[in-house]
Amino acid sequence: MKANVYARNLAANWLGHGASMLVLFFLSPFLVNTLGDTQYGIWGLLNVLVGYLGIFDMGVRASTGRYVVYYLGKRDNRRLNQTIQTGLTCYSALAVLIALAGAVMGWLFPDVFRRVPPEYVGMLRWVLPAMALSVWLSAISAVFSSVLTAHDRFDLARGVDLGVLAIRTVATVWVLKAGAGLVGLVIVWTGSNLLAAVGNALFARRVHPQMRWRPLRIVRGRLRELVGFGAAASVGKIATQIIGQTDLILVGMLISVPMVTTYKVGATLVYYSWTFLMQIGGTFFPPVQRSICAGDLDSARWLFVRQVRLSLILGIAVYVGFWVFGGAFLQLWMVGEEFHAAQANQAAGVMAILSASKLVFLCSIGAAPLLTALGHVKFNAVVSIVEAVLNLALSVFFVVQLGWGLAGVAAGTLTSRVLIRAGILPWYACRKAGMNLRRFLTDVGAWGLLVGGLFAIWCLLLREVVPSGSWPWFSLQVLLALAGYAPIATWGLVPRHDRQRIWRKLHLVPVGQKG
Repeated sequence: MKANVYARNLAANWLGHGASMLVLFFLSPFLVNTLGDTQYGIWGLLNVLVGYLGIFDMGVRASTGRYVVYYLGKRDNRRLNQTIQTGLTCYSALAVLIALAGAVMGWLFPDVFRRVPPEYVGMLRWVLPAMALSVWLSAISAVFSSVLTAHDRFDLARGVDLGVLAIRTVATVWVLKAGAGLVGLVIVWTGSNLLAAVGNALFARRVHPQMRWRPLRIVRGRLRELVGFGAAASVGKIATQIIGQTDLILVGMLISVPMVTTYKVGATLVYYSWTFLMQIGGTFFPPVQRSICAGDLDSARWLFVRQVRLSLILGIAVYVGFWVFGGAFLQLWMVGEEFHAAQANQAAGVMAILSASKLVFLCSIGAAPLLTALGHVKFNAVVSIVEAVLNLALSVFFVVQLGWGLAGVAAGTLTSRVLIRAGILPWYACRKAGMNLRRFLTDVGAWGLLVGGLFAIWCLLLREVVPSGSWPWFSLQVLLALAGYAPIATWGLVPRHDRQRIWRKLHLVPVGQKG
């Protein structure tokens, strides 16, 4: 694939996710201060539980996307269509199970989270089953979106996302101003997922006219592939849910439902920025998979190193920035009628700890997709489940035994990530891809550590020198921080031949002259 296609795909992914973060920036304070601590805390818990309902697809969703790319790479339209038909049929059958699980969760919600006010109990017992429909629609949408990404048409997939995002944002503001509260949010969320499914289906048919998704049927050979690959993927998905979302459940159970709001405010930007970085892996995965299918392991290794470098360049800027400037940002961003300065300070502590947990994982960001493409999905699942169990156990210990509160929940995530994932995934990926681990750590990891340390020193110096009591002054801090980071990152993380290309593009080095 040409470099301009990589750039287009990555730009499309970042544009879509950047738009989501922009909406998040302006919409979150409105949601928090309109709904209040209790309702916003309930909304956060509802979203976590709906995420858990997605586990019931038994990994079929992840394996469908994988085999769509696989058979497209082999130019086997018959098996590709069978994969789509089988996947859609499985989702439709599992929708009944998901709806029943939603009903059980809705009924038990007030018993599990005992501090939920009585006036919300009746509503919760039907809202969760209704939200289960969103899980099914999201899975259907993902099948058609995988056809688009398999053709490297990330621009179309993200175009659908942007259109749905715009409609959902406007509708959210309207229903909350109309006083519809949580019920209105559920209706908007479900409707937007329906629009996404329809949009992705239409574009998928346009990009791949040979696509046939009807009649719905199950082809045994494809089912065995989906379930065989998906079984391990589902274990990894469960572990990811535990690592990424169970924090809110623990806060609601061990501390209080209103404190879910404080934790979520501190964690939201960390989680959203992480999904922003994961767009790098999502963009690189189809060409990595195709390279491996074609037996071109050199290209797969080259792509892996490139995405790790890119992840370090962006991730260090984001998470060191959150760690240093997070407190000032949250004071300006969130404090209002319902969210107070003391809550912002607690949220800043959560943000700093979770940012550290992301920093230690940056060198591993492309390892799991590479192992998946190589067929080692079971190893990914084992690593994920071990980390998830340790994360859960440590979080409970830090909160119950040590009394660390919100910081204890976040510390469980950080500690488990350092102990389990930071070293194991890069080691195994290098081993299976035939790469020298020591050289990888020296050429990439050590430079990332040096760049991160220098940038942290620069940010701490700016925090002491430049005030941050208003948006203009805070913006100046950020601009100065990035201005200092650019040469540091370019020097430490951009390979020499890439620097030369950049200088030539900027006309800083005459063509033909070495940089």
